[in-house]
Amino acid sequence: MANFDINRSGELAIFIRVVELGSFSAVARACDMTPSAVSKLIARLEKRLGIRLLNRSTRQFQLTSEGCQFYEQGLQILSELDELEQSVTANHTPQGRIRIHTSLSYWTHFLLPCISLFNQRYPQIEIEAHLSDEVINLVEQRIDVAIRTGPLKSSNLVARSLGSTHKHYVCSSRYIEQYGCPQHPDELSEHQLLDVSYQRQNKTWLFKKADQEITLIPTQVLRVNHGEAILQLALASVGIAQLNEFQVRKALEQKQLIKILEDWNINASEEFHAVWIGHDKYVPKRVRVFLDFLVEHANIS
Repeated sequence: MANFDINRSGELAIFIRVVELGSFSAVARACDMTPSAVSKLIARLEKRLGIRLLNRSTRQFQLTSEGCQFYEQGLQILSELDELEQSVTANHTPQGRIRIHTSLSYWTHFLLPCISLFNQRYPQIEIEAHLSDEVINLVEQRIDVAIRTGPLKSSNLVARSLGSTHKHYVCSSRYIEQYGCPQHPDELSEHQLLDVSYQRQNKTWLFKKADQEITLIPTQVLRVNHGEAILQLALASVGIAQLNEFQVRKALEQKQLIKILEDWNINASEEFHAVWIGHDKYVPKRVRVFLDFLVEHANIS
């Protein structure tokens, strides 16, 4: 049996609050402590573990790799403790704050229409939404749930599928009138392309037709760091874009945009996932009900 120490769970809880709130002073205010007391508690925890969890500077701190691991596994432990306490009490109502990260596109088309329903269903849960198209570090940004698109690369993330959407190459009729309509992917080198700048460099566009496959690295490109900005540029007849079906559905119906190269766009789709750090079995109740809600009400498919 491990050595008994009545302070261990308290140290863990304070450490996690430090990571979530971002400073000793913020934790001190939230927990009715002094910043000095918080600092000493973290120092005592590091001494007992024999590792450095935080690299400190005058104004901020950064998690070490050991600190990231301790935070991730500590969340699981506190989640289990929270579930245990709720299971033996009369109050089963999920409560607390959930920090989410998602693109403006997903927020606008899927979460915004139903978020009021979630608030009505779970009035004691507070949603804090961070909107950007960047792929961020969930631990460093203290995010509970993120919506990710495309293949999942991080092995420490747990995921639930939110479905997939077809992707289309589109432009406006006015753009075609001015510059013509490409009939083959090779012709795109003569056109203004619109692409995102937040992903890896030399992003490729993939085209498939029967047994033929062409990989194109866009050259004449206007890049922005926001998917919805790409849509607005396409609507303004600036160039050709590759966008998700849900982004362009309305514009296609209203003839504001036209699909091109459809015979080279077979099975072009993008997966959406809700991801979080930890283990699928050890998720705080407030997070679990939010994940269930996403699957039910904000599913791409």
